[in-house]
Amino acid sequence: MSDNFQLLKSDDDVLLFEKDTFKHTFLVGRFKELYLEQIRAKIYSNTNNRHREFVIFSKLNGRFLIDQKVHIGLNSSKWESVTEEIECQLLKLGDSGWQKGRLRVKNYVDFLPENNRGFNYSYEHGQPKSEIKIELEFCPDLTIEPESPLDDIRC
Repeated sequence: MSDNFQLLKSDDDVLLFEKDTFKHTFLVGRFKELYLEQIRAKIYSNTNNRHREFVIFSKLNGRFLIDQKVHIGLNSSKWESVTEEIECQLLKLGDSGWQKGRLRVKNYVDFLPENNRGFNYSYEHGQPKSEIKIELEFCPDLTIEPESPLDDIRC
């Protein structure tokens, strides 16, 4: 297997996913939007239909209390992840045909971005701003040229 993943830069390229007898197509830009909605749903949770709680942040990034004596807060917190590889096809704008390969998504979440440093997390202060970045990468399948029966004669 090749690890020749390339960043998909054009939001106008098209992705094709096949599952059973169904085919699903997405513009790269729209796929990113839909994926971002899923990430936000996992990071945030609605509480009492009034407030959106920053679930991951509040669970992992609240203040630490060491030996019931020392309080330590965070001034930076990031999360990065990479999805499993998904079989799909890619049609790049201007190309003449579909290219088979694998897609993976990289997620970058900055819970305390630079412009929000100094945020003192507590339930009274609400939630810090987060920045979420999504990157799609595509690895084309390697096409192996069939051996020619004339290869033995050429040697």
